[in-house]
Amino acid sequence: MAMNEEGGYLGAMTYQCLYSGVLDRVVQNRRNDDSAVHVIQRLRSTLRQADVSSPSFLFDFTKVLLIDSELNVNLQEAFLRRQATAPTDDLELPNLRQKEYQELSLRAVSLRRVLARVPEEMSDRRTFLETIKEIASSIKKLLDATNAVMQVIHPSVQLSVEKRKREFVHYSKRFSNTLKEYFKDQNATQVSISANQLIFQTALLIRTIREKMRKVIIENNSFSFFVLKITIQKRCERLISSLLFLLKAGFCVRVNHGTVALISNHAAFS
Repeated sequence: MAMNEEGGYLGAMTYQCLYSGVLDRVVQNRRNDDSAVHVIQRLRSTLRQADVSSPSFLFDFTKVLLIDSELNVNLQEAFLRRQATAPTDDLELPNLRQKEYQELSLRAVSLRRVLARVPEEMSDRRTFLETIKEIASSIKKLLDATNAVMQVIHPSVQLSVEKRKREFVHYSKRFSNTLKEYFKDQNATQVSISANQLIFQTALLIRTIREKMRKVIIENNSFSFFVLKITIQKRCERLISSLLFLLKAGFCVRVNHGTVALISNHAAFS
């Protein structure tokens, strides 16, 4: 596998998989030290900004650390194992409270966690076969949840989600084929590669929905504000027009303690 390809999907998961959880634990351990927590949060912000600016930076940085430490680590397997305890906020849809979205998020987390068990359970054939069945079931449930989301999601987002779904199906089939090959050649690293790619596609599906729907919500809120502004403006114009008409008709306007009174020579209206 080309290194740039590996850096593509592992690089995109490095912060979430390796650094975010570690920083959370360090903050928890130093929670009584405000100065330390402040420094850690600054470090978190810096790493996050670096990750956003260059998604492969943290992956390359991690490889440099491993080389300097003279550690022999199978990165594919290490990443896959770490997925079991990685924070799940990248698979959550907090601003989309409909049950279809929350079900999809739940299924994405479930799939990632069962895939993370693969390295540990590969050595026991019987256990591994049961895990494979569980993975297949999790994939089906995630696809069912995606189809349910497609029924309720904004029409402008459907094509993007459909594209991510097709990509997910493609990598699901690749993972299945890799498992078949594993029982012939025992290439565990290739299984880890395929599992990591499937996890990446899962996160990409969720991220696409989250980002596309965020734009839709912002646009809808902007339009609603515009409509409200126009409505208020028109009501003010009608009110002013009515007051001018009454003034021309001989009424006078008196305001007393927040009450507006229109007074003519013979009657008062309030």
